[in-house]
Amino acid sequence: MTQALQDLGILALGTRFRVLSESMMATVKAFYDEHKLDFEPRWFPLFRTVHKQPGIGMMALSQQLGVSHAAVNAFCKQLIAAGLIKLTPDTKDGRIKQVTLTPAGQVLHTRLEPAWFVLRQALETAFPGHEAQQILNLVARLEEAVDDKAVPRGLKTVLKRERILDGLDIVPFNAADHDHQRYFEALNTEWLEQYFIVEPVDRQMFADPHGLIIAPGGAIYMAAVHGQIVGTCALVKRTDDVYELAKMAVSAVFQGKGIGTALVRVVEDHARSLGLTKLYLVSSVKLPHAVPTYRKLGYVDSAAGLHELYQRSDISLEKVLT
Repeated sequence: MTQALQDLGILALGTRFRVLSESMMATVKAFYDEHKLDFEPRWFPLFRTVHKQPGIGMMALSQQLGVSHAAVNAFCKQLIAAGLIKLTPDTKDGRIKQVTLTPAGQVLHTRLEPAWFVLRQALETAFPGHEAQQILNLVARLEEAVDDKAVPRGLKTVLKRERILDGLDIVPFNAADHDHQRYFEALNTEWLEQYFIVEPVDRQMFADPHGLIIAPGGAIYMAAVHGQIVGTCALVKRTDDVYELAKMAVSAVFQGKGIGTALVRVVEDHARSLGLTKLYLVSSVKLPHAVPTYRKLGYVDSAAGLHELYQRSDISLEKVLT
């Protein structure tokens, strides 16, 4: 296994299983070929089950092997083409196809049994004592978790609004923090590319957020949930009296959890600390949730005309800070 995959940890678990499976399949296939056994390793579970349960139905195979009916059908077609199995209608219900080994399949199964014995011995040698059983137990536990929808349930738990807000920290932008610089650009680029294009004025700010936003008198805040940066918002000075709430972005995974509202509140408090009595922002009616959300936060139509700063913007809003 490569160091890169190991470094990715549990998030690469599926990939590691796939790579491991492909490697083991290739090893077993080479062993079969060396001993003139015309058989594909991926056929083993179905082929062996049909031998143990002659006449088993395809639906039962799907259930017992834990694969889709389409997958069973595909494997059956391959084994039929190889002359190893046959399908016959059930005597009571012709719609049900019973699967049995052909005479050639029976002969090959007999020839394969010594090979499977050797493979089992090789694996038990590689994993002596209780190691093999421990591996099987861990695989069984993982299968149970997948069948039990443990991961989807875990996602719902992690993304609960209350849990997110409990772990939410909003901190000032740190120019020395590479993650702040990286996420300020990435989070904004995500929504800009989804609905519009990244304009030159955006790229300039992404390239030098400290020089173009903070140094002239503005501010940038970063939102993190349990240490993971998920949102950002800026206060941009346009003139001595006009400050814009801008560069609001929240990761798509964390939207609708109150993070954007929390960022707006922090930026508004920063504006008040500067003695500002009004805050402006620009948006677009093309954004399905943005304008209604800002209106709920107290922003109303403005004649300031700030929307002319961006090609994508077609509406200016303002809010009196009390």
